[in-house]
Amino acid sequence: MKKSPIAFAAYIGLAAIAAFAEDEPKIESKPLAIGALQEFGQLGKGIYKIGPGQVGEVWTYDWIDHFGAFLTKEAVINDRLFLTGGLGGVFEFRKPEQVNPGFYGSQRKGFFIGPTKAMADYHFGEPADPEITLGAGMFMYKYNGDANNLGEYLYRSGAYPAYTVTGGYVLVNSAAANLQGLKSSFHFGDFRADLLLTTETNLAPLYDWSVGAIASYSIAGGLLDLGAGVNFKRLIQVKPSRTSPHDPTNGYFKVGGKGYSTNLNYYDYQVQFYNKKKTAPDSVKAAVFQAQYDLVDSLMDPARTPAPPKVEYYTNAGILGMARASLDLKKLFQSDMFGPQDLKLYTEVAILGFKNYPVFYEKISERMPMMFGINLPGFHFLDLISVQVEQYKSPWLNNTSQIANDAIPLPIFPTASDTVASKKDWNDLATKDDLKWSILVQKKIGSYITFSAQAANDHMRMVSSRYFYGPQFDHNEVTVSKSDWYWMTQLSWGI
Repeated sequence: MKKSPIAFAAYIGLAAIAAFAEDEPKIESKPLAIGALQEFGQLGKGIYKIGPGQVGEVWTYDWIDHFGAFLTKEAVINDRLFLTGGLGGVFEFRKPEQVNPGFYGSQRKGFFIGPTKAMADYHFGEPADPEITLGAGMFMYKYNGDANNLGEYLYRSGAYPAYTVTGGYVLVNSAAANLQGLKSSFHFGDFRADLLLTTETNLAPLYDWSVGAIASYSIAGGLLDLGAGVNFKRLIQVKPSRTSPHDPTNGYFKVGGKGYSTNLNYYDYQVQFYNKKKTAPDSVKAAVFQAQYDLVDSLMDPARTPAPPKVEYYTNAGILGMARASLDLKKLFQSDMFGPQDLKLYTEVAILGFKNYPVFYEKISERMPMMFGINLPGFHFLDLISVQVEQYKSPWLNNTSQIANDAIPLPIFPTASDTVASKKDWNDLATKDDLKWSILVQKKIGSYITFSAQAANDHMRMVSSRYFYGPQFDHNEVTVSKSDWYWMTQLSWGI
């Protein structure tokens, strides 16, 4: 039976009351857990400031340095109710480091401090291996244990516009999503399932509720692990007019079976770009888009007779789907040569929005990131050698600027002055970001220290010195084209 968020929370509350029902509840206070990390490296080549009214800036050999520290405390009541609270912070300089980066002054350091985990979980079944858990709060969530950088699309992506991210305030081995809401987990033999009701705290429009379900099944003692999931993103909208704005810049209509956008900038920026090039083929292209501009402009005239065509609107809400598989080749033979993570093959495929819309979102195949990975043998010297590649053939840049700046669910339209986003053709940079890759190695040193190193061309976004919405990251992934990349090392420790 489907429960409302209030009913679900009430259920958690009743479970908590039951945990205290005994005359003298058993309370076990776990030791305080502390941890820290230092990561540093270099952006070999990348692009900052791909956003509205901006001209992208190509940077090379830009040094990156992050430091983080974390505290977590847990208490267990009657072996059933787990109460966890944590606080942490990451400190880093905004990018690019330049004079007058949006605020007057020079380089600005960002302090990102907040709860790392704040969760109440109630466990049913055997305390050591509960069959069902119910919880509420803020938590890190990861459904693909093999995805070390690329992947984890259900909770690190959006549908319209179709974007995906990697990393965060920490870049190395940071593939979990930070979620807020309610979570239930089920475990029956080799079958596992999670149900989630989460609220949007990352990108506007804020506070919409999403409903997700993820299931996995392990075969032949872990030889093959299969998983699938769905995320009804923004299914419950706090303010529908913000999620699907009925704004003149956010509409579309059809005439003669062809779709048109009511956002005249889409046509105008292309006209300006091709007119600037002043070649005969480009003049033809400019004329085509000028004709479309004139058609939309005339059809949208409210005094027009007959009446303008019916306008519909794009939405931030959409259904995200995911399927994954993992094959552990070590299970096929007995050998002490390999570590627990060695010789795994894995893949994850997602659909970022099942519904097509005219003009910008016409093909599901253009909203399907596909990740493949392999863990190479470390022979007990290295604990992990993860190699991942991804193909994502979107015709648009992986960019969130229209959501952030104009509150409309459209891809970015580069202006005619942006010679980085558009060179030979308008927006042709979007054709150069289809292939991504990542290499991660890890080595545990004793019981408390881990060394990691990562090189990648992924969906990294840096804390921006220009943009200050949401998590304050750059609108666009920094490593865009095939020649962009970075390397990063991390030393983490904790008890």
